[in-house]
Amino acid sequence: MAQYPASGILFKNDRKQNERQPDYTGNIEMDSKVVTDLWNQLQEGVEHPKANLVGWRKMASNGNPFLSLRSDLLRERKEKGGHQGQSSESQTKGSASNDLDDEIPF
Repeated sequence: MAQYPASGILFKNDRKQNERQPDYTGNIEMDSKVVTDLWNQLQEGVEHPKANLVGWRKMASNGNPFLSLRSDLLRERKEKGGHQGQSSESQTKGSASNDLDDEIPF
């Protein structure tokens, strides 16, 4: 499993042919904790589920710029204990890892 519950990358779209096409393309990989929380938000009546998202500009070894993305449970939901399926052990583990990484604002 990845170090973060969700992470991904966005590369500059070098195939862009008109202004309506995206400037960056890529993907994000989510673990079951984030997917479950998004699903629970839907079940709770949240019309547009959310998760935190942060990004850093980086340079690939071939010189192409990209954005490195990280995501996590929405801050307000984490502070309230996340989704109902989250164990107290994973809550404790999650808060401890966040304390160690000051660069990530969640």
